[in-house]
Amino acid sequence: MILPYLEPALTRLNIVLSSLTVLIAFSLAAYLFVYNFRSAVARSFVLLLALVALVFTGDVFLSTTRMPADSPATLFWLRFQWLGIAFVAPAFLHFGDLLLASTGDRSRRRRLAIGLAYLLATGVLVDALVGDGMVGPPNGRPGALHLMAGPHFMGFALSYLGLNAWGVASLWRARGRTLTSRSHRRMSYLLVSIVVPVATFPWLMLGGGGLTEHALLFGLSVSLANLATAAMMLVVAYSVAYQGALIPDRAVKRELIKYLIQAPVLGGFVLATIQLIPKRLETSLGLPRDLLFMLMTVFGIVSYQLVVRALKPLIDQLIYGDVGRDAIWLRRLDERLVTGEDLSQLLENILAAMCDRLRVTTGCVVIFEGGRPRSDIFTGDGERTAALLAALEAEQLQAITGDTTFAVLEGFWVHPLRPPDGGGALGLLAIEDPGRALDPVDEADFRALIGSAEKALQDRIIQQRVLDALRALEPELVGIQRLRGALERPNSGESLGSIGERLTDDPEFASWVKDALSHYWGGPKLTESPLLGLEVVRDALSRYDHNSAKAMREVLDHALERLRPEGERSMTGSQWLVYNILELKFVRGLKVRDIAQRLALSESDLYRKQRVAIDALADQLAAMEPERSDSESLEPEAAREPGA
Repeated sequence: MILPYLEPALTRLNIVLSSLTVLIAFSLAAYLFVYNFRSAVARSFVLLLALVALVFTGDVFLSTTRMPADSPATLFWLRFQWLGIAFVAPAFLHFGDLLLASTGDRSRRRRLAIGLAYLLATGVLVDALVGDGMVGPPNGRPGALHLMAGPHFMGFALSYLGLNAWGVASLWRARGRTLTSRSHRRMSYLLVSIVVPVATFPWLMLGGGGLTEHALLFGLSVSLANLATAAMMLVVAYSVAYQGALIPDRAVKRELIKYLIQAPVLGGFVLATIQLIPKRLETSLGLPRDLLFMLMTVFGIVSYQLVVRALKPLIDQLIYGDVGRDAIWLRRLDERLVTGEDLSQLLENILAAMCDRLRVTTGCVVIFEGGRPRSDIFTGDGERTAALLAALEAEQLQAITGDTTFAVLEGFWVHPLRPPDGGGALGLLAIEDPGRALDPVDEADFRALIGSAEKALQDRIIQQRVLDALRALEPELVGIQRLRGALERPNSGESLGSIGERLTDDPEFASWVKDALSHYWGGPKLTESPLLGLEVVRDALSRYDHNSAKAMREVLDHALERLRPEGERSMTGSQWLVYNILELKFVRGLKVRDIAQRLALSESDLYRKQRVAIDALADQLAAMEPERSDSESLEPEAAREPGA
């Protein structure tokens, strides 16, 4: 009784799974291409994903349209799949070689072999598309179609098997060369990529046509293959996403899971919703199938969003684990923080509500800057607001801010705004005098609005301090992430020297140089500088037993010496100006006034020239990075003392 319904159900399921495989392959390829393009390992896996998408795209069209074997479209789609099949083995071998290279095992012979494999794959593709040596005519029943094997197919099959076996050996060897438990675990995840060549090989061409006669067994086999391929892509993409990432693991995991929920999982949910609509529903409801598709799609998307929202705690647990309290707190802080403009608009709305309630047109919020009042937000007559500010004297301010009631000044009711939990006044609220007393209801509402204004003003001040503190920490945070990326970089298949090149291209590079100079004789801006990621600094670290202060000073000294003109030093010569400013200010630590006198400059001119000098030193550091070679060594750090 069940068997007649099982075959069409498996057919629909395979259409959904094949479509989902294409969707996942394309989505992950796009994600890795955008977020991890700098990693050679990630780029090679993107190629593998693209090849998988090509092969399964053909499967989707063939299984959906149910075309017969003699249809011209059948031959087109079966040959189309060879755009992916022909290159899977070379791409998989290339993937394994780059993983080996990420552990320090590089081989010119392997690279030549990979290039030859790609060249041979191009010949295989040409034969499969326009020739008859690799493939023959289509065969099989609708839904289980395949090409007959040509006289050259067995040679291709053996080379396919050999190249993929070599690729697996490279993966296994790369796994064995990892030295840390984390790298070993991630490399183990990459071993499941063997599913790619297994799933994309045309097994039916090896005489497996008999399997297609058993519809249930064939449908079940295809379903398992699709599921295994989709799972493999997710597992391997998860591991590849960390290759060359310059952000914390938590952020990588969060971005990937967020992307999966928003793209392939949502797409798969919609595909399943559309494909699994029973045909008899069209007859029973009397509605066109297209209309049912639209209704089910809309209903499915809305339901999906509600399900994701309900599962948010579980998703957070998956991302952050049991030790992610700080990360969750930071994320909630990010959600709670609003912009200064948002809080200003809130104050404007409170001010407008007060004016409407009192039936007046003019009001303002006054804040204190350097002990002086300044109009922050106003509505109505700006000239009257300016006159109020001009009339506020120090004694009046002291009297108003020390009171808890309204004061009348220049035709305004003036009330101090204090933090809700007590403390000194944050500012003043001034509302045009309505010329009447407030009834109890109006006064209660007015007090509530004042409390809201006090809370909004306090929030804006606190949040501004938080943002200022975070901006001040930004260079250090960037440096930490880049140094972390330098440690992870060996797993990306790229040379360590590329780290320094990216550092020198960063817009903050000159700021990091200035910070390091400001702590030349010691301090966190020197010992924790992002410049520690430069390869010339890493070389100096190895010579100074990882003493970051000495290593940084050596590199800065070397860059400074490159700016020193030839000949006898002059304090007033224009060619010596850049060197003199940097040496006197940061190495000797002289005061700005003394330096200006020595160089015959005004202090304002000195500050302008100092910015130019720091940019020149940054240019020298940037030039030193690509010039570095294994034989190059910097001069030992000069024995200097502050103020010498």
